[in-house]
Amino acid sequence: MAAPSVYLEIDASELNEQIERLRAILKPERFDQVMYSIFKRTGNHVKMILRKDLPVDYYVKAGQINAAVKTPQLSGGGGMGVGCIIPIVDSRGTIGGRYGASGGAHGWASLHRKYRVKGRVVKAGTSTLPSQMGSYGGQPPFRNLGSSLGGLTFTRAGKARFPIMKVVGIAIPQMPMNRSQEEVQQDILDYMKERMEHEIQRLMAGGR
Repeated sequence: MAAPSVYLEIDASELNEQIERLRAILKPERFDQVMYSIFKRTGNHVKMILRKDLPVDYYVKAGQINAAVKTPQLSGGGGMGVGCIIPIVDSRGTIGGRYGASGGAHGWASLHRKYRVKGRVVKAGTSTLPSQMGSYGGQPPFRNLGSSLGGLTFTRAGKARFPIMKVVGIAIPQMPMNRSQEEVQQDILDYMKERMEHEIQRLMAGGR
């Protein structure tokens, strides 16, 4: 399974008034330089924002976020403005591995005893896995607590004993697009506003 990835876009449409103020007092080439600086600083700060916001909603560690967030990519110029995207790449976390889990049994009982597997993915509460994993092979999830599988959650691909597949939860690229979306977007905009106001004040003070 390919690692999920997204390109987190910075939408600066709310900053149009400030952007136009900059455009009015700068030559196109200098305008691009200033905007490049603003977007670069903002893009580099996004990793810090995600480290702050994502753990509020999800069981995710700062080191995992650091590894998932890649170098910002800037584009544009030529008097047409600058854009920025931040690639975020990560594999889905296993239930019972990255994400804590409860429920299970030892040995063959893990396949025949009735129990429910719960995963700790979101901070709002534990997530009870479906009794039949329809998105996989339609079979129940199981955790063999006494085996070398290490408490990971698996399910069968079909009615046969094998193959089995790991059951996974959300990946980091999906987090800023779901529960954490509002906080992430607002924090990015707030930081960009700060950088833009700083540049405007500096230029008005004669720092062109």
